[in-house]
Amino acid sequence: MDAKIRAHVGTFKLSADIEGTGVTCVAGRNGAGKTTLMKALAGFIQLDEGHIAVGGVEVGRLPVEKRGLVLVTPSSFFPHLDVRSHMVWGAKIRGLNPGEEEVAGVRRELGIDFDGQVRSLSLGMRERVSLATAILASPRAVLVDEVFSSLHEREEFVKTYGRLAKARGVELVFTSQDEADGRLADRLYLLKEGTAALAGVQ
Repeated sequence: MDAKIRAHVGTFKLSADIEGTGVTCVAGRNGAGKTTLMKALAGFIQLDEGHIAVGGVEVGRLPVEKRGLVLVTPSSFFPHLDVRSHMVWGAKIRGLNPGEEEVAGVRRELGIDFDGQVRSLSLGMRERVSLATAILASPRAVLVDEVFSSLHEREEFVKTYGRLAKARGVELVFTSQDEADGRLADRLYLLKEGTAALAGVQ
């Protein structure tokens, strides 16, 4: 990813340069601008200036649905769908048809051991299903906003998810309030009052 983002939301000013491939952690306190940054990357907030390139493709001027980026938040689920239908929903939207072995493999890797409708699942399991849906869609990048923080066995899950993303050639950017989570990523950016600074590279 190669992104230079300059944007305003009301009186809030966002200034962030994000570079590098693999897994990126953006850490900051509440109100630092993490969600604003993720929405800007995804296309829900218009840039005042800058660019967003993923895999060498400039997507910053494209509409949300053309960017090939998936934003996952705690509310990114469809309660009426059953687990398997949910997991392949994003892939089908993109014209893909994951096989049973592939879906079963992602379920196993991400610890999804429930069936039935998503509305009947715990919040943590809903989030796992949403993250599985994103990775099975094989987008250019998955943007995970404050979802990992509430998961059981979080550290191992993030490592597994990052490995799955890399195996598919998918960039992964996730936010956290804890800068120690940078150890789970290839690079760490610290975000303070809308300004991001590179703090570490693995």
